[in-house]
Amino acid sequence: MVCLLVQIIGILCGGIGMILTWIVTLIPQWRVTVIAENTGHLNSRIDGQWISRLDGLWTTCINHAQITRHCTGYDSEVSITTDLKVGRVLMSIAVALNSLAFLFSLVGTLLHNIDEETRHGKRCMLLASGIFYILSVILIIIPVSLTINNIVSHTCESIVCKGSVRIELGEALFLAWPTIVFLLIGGIILCWICPCRHRKERHVYVVPRDQEMLSRDKQIELRLHINCFLREETL
Repeated sequence: MVCLLVQIIGILCGGIGMILTWIVTLIPQWRVTVIAENTGHLNSRIDGQWISRLDGLWTTCINHAQITRHCTGYDSEVSITTDLKVGRVLMSIAVALNSLAFLFSLVGTLLHNIDEETRHGKRCMLLASGIFYILSVILIIIPVSLTINNIVSHTCESIVCKGSVRIELGEALFLAWPTIVFLLIGGIILCWICPCRHRKERHVYVVPRDQEMLSRDKQIELRLHINCFLREETL
């Protein structure tokens, strides 16, 4: 019962991490660009027409002062930075791995109270689910860390430039860390609680001997000893 409860906790953590991975991949708040006009208001321009730009993996959005947010896809691959290109590939693979891991964990949990051969498949599916979750954690950490490093380095270089464009961390980068935590917890639980091993107890079947046959053997053996003893006495 405790094993099943811990397994459900791992599945729930993995499911939450999968949903958060989809959100992090799709939202445009990876890089936020604002204008620093050296007027004390970092989020506004003097003309009031343009506030900020949000760059994501798939779309870029512009916030206007009088109009709601306008989002469009990238015009060309040239306009996408290297960190976002890496994020596209790795986050797409992470989403696919998370979806497979969640599916495997659900199917493995439903396979309950079945024969030993199917239990072996259940353990393998749960272990594969945990491995997929852990691999997706690695795939998420790489683009998130690369994007944060690029933003921080660009910010440090532009501090001395008054009135320059200011780049900040987006919400997606902050949301990626709880995503990593949930996926890591789910992956560790599923790998630890259900190893992919086929544990068979090997029983050696001992054929029972008939008591009558056993007594006959003893009687024959006793007679042989008696005959040998009588022969020695006669000699």
